[in-house]
Amino acid sequence: MALLEVRDLGVSFETLDGTVNAVNGVDFALEAGRSLAVVGESGSGKSQIMLAVMGLLARNGTASGSVRFDGTELLGLDEGAFNRIRASEIAMVFQDPMTALNPYMRISDQMTEVLTLHRGMGVREALDEAVRLLDAMEVPDARTRIRMYPHEFSGGMRQRVLIAMALLCRPRLLIADEPTTALDVTVQSQIVRLLTGLRSDLGTAIVLVTHDVGVVVGSCDEMVVLYGGRVMESGPVESVFAAPLHPYTRGLLDAVPTIDRDDERLPAIPGDPLSASLVPAGCPFAPRCPRAEDRCRDERPEIETLAPGRLAACHLPLGGGR
Repeated sequence: MALLEVRDLGVSFETLDGTVNAVNGVDFALEAGRSLAVVGESGSGKSQIMLAVMGLLARNGTASGSVRFDGTELLGLDEGAFNRIRASEIAMVFQDPMTALNPYMRISDQMTEVLTLHRGMGVREALDEAVRLLDAMEVPDARTRIRMYPHEFSGGMRQRVLIAMALLCRPRLLIADEPTTALDVTVQSQIVRLLTGLRSDLGTAIVLVTHDVGVVVGSCDEMVVLYGGRVMESGPVESVFAAPLHPYTRGLLDAVPTIDRDDERLPAIPGDPLSASLVPAGCPFAPRCPRAEDRCRDERPEIETLAPGRLAACHLPLGGGR
């Protein structure tokens, strides 16, 4: 049984302009101790999926379908039961490490508060455990720096603090939402390496949410590619990178800088990402797809198994027809 199983997930928002469907019929599963990358451009629905999993959608948001964690249905779960799961089983690292930390509290107070509240530790024991986790996240001189405020840390160090905080209750699932955004390349590599190490050290299953497919290789087992709130393609990372089936996936991979690339300029996907307020009749990527035909614009493709372990929603998949 999968640790996390998402089936036919939909997320919609009631706005002054009507209902906006941000996520439409998304399916994926993650086994214990494994890692999954959820990839797509800004606005593809990545973060809303994870907020739905965590039960943290905005007040005007509604989730439908099914989200099961270790066999327990999370959608519709009462707040008290959900809080217990969030406290000890599932943790999330949010995008902006500066706004995710309380700027008025020392790091020590923010971390020990979690341990005293949810794990019943005394203050001294909680402080020792917090320092141990900061050491594990390679924060230099952790015992001294833990008494500092968030603004006294660099962006990369704040991200390490957030990951350490997420691990305080030893969760079985860690969701990292764009953990490398706004960090330089060297720090990005360090953060991804730390996340990858959690799997071997603690057995933590990880969902890595990112628009940067370059951080996926070597850090995740499986990947799901989203566009317009729908799954375009999914499969093992190495297989998807070696032979993408969907034109959108191909476009994302072509835009990744590589050392051996001879092109003067990186190719870009033409056009703009699909607005969540639009509901196209056909494939959501059709207006930007160089392979699109009339059928693509008029008829939405169903996601199907096109190769062992590989799924794609495309009338004209790469590498030949069906």
